[in-house]
Amino acid sequence: MLSPETIDTRELLADYLRQRFPGLAGAPIDESRLLLEGGLIDSLGILDLAAFLTERLGIDIADDDFEPSNFETFGKLIAFVERKRS
Repeated sequence: MLSPETIDTRELLADYLRQRFPGLAGAPIDESRLLLEGGLIDSLGILDLAAFLTERLGIDIADDDFEPSNFETFGKLIAFVERKRS
């Protein structure tokens, strides 16, 4: 397994989202891609995503981190992950 420091975060997250959420399978995922709107990712999906981030990237996610603004778009998700990793 690669260490969290050597992982391409964008590609890792894009691959995870495409595999885990059928509405994103085969779809281009750029920074403006909406994740919460339209139910692409629901509350259980956010919990799965948080578990993935903790397991794969070693990110500690606090209750305060479960703000919709952190998960609203792919770009905001990347920014959140980068903040947590720094």
